[in-house]
Amino acid sequence: MATTTSMASFSYNRKSTAPLIRLLSILFAASVIYGEPPSVVPSACKRAYGVGGGSFTEEFCLSALTGHSVGAADNADLALFTVDLAAANATATEAKIDSLLGGSGAASEGLRSCRALYDAAVHVYLPDSHAAVKDGKYVDAKLYLSKTAQVPVECERWFKQRNMASPIDREDDNLAKLANLAIALTSIA
Repeated sequence: MATTTSMASFSYNRKSTAPLIRLLSILFAASVIYGEPPSVVPSACKRAYGVGGGSFTEEFCLSALTGHSVGAADNADLALFTVDLAAANATATEAKIDSLLGGSGAASEGLRSCRALYDAAVHVYLPDSHAAVKDGKYVDAKLYLSKTAQVPVECERWFKQRNMASPIDREDDNLAKLANLAIALTSIA
């Protein structure tokens, strides 16, 4: 008889604990979500898009910053993070140009021109932008970032003037958008 009672008791507890476990799981998940600080990215992207002059989309901003800018407390933090993204993009593009320069032909001249432009972005404009944003010198940061935004424009111009396809057009487009996004974020910091 004791075995039957314990089985009945066990069966009863099992049925009542399943909903309790589900409820606790939901409460735990809600507390984790609720306990996280709200992301500054959506509102920053909306505001940056508004001042960005159409040089990037709100979706571009969201895709560049969402999930990658953990710990950003404000627009200045996001601007600094975006400068770092632009630096990574420019550095990778510089390496791609170096790998493409192995050949000869008409495109090599354009790539050499682009390489010089990217060298200035990687070694001068973006480090100066980073330091200026970090120090809260936003006017200076926007000046350096504007120079960075011109790098891909000048690079692409060389190829367009010769009716040639640019081998780095996607990279140029990304750098232009990142530099302009950083300018916009700096403007609202």
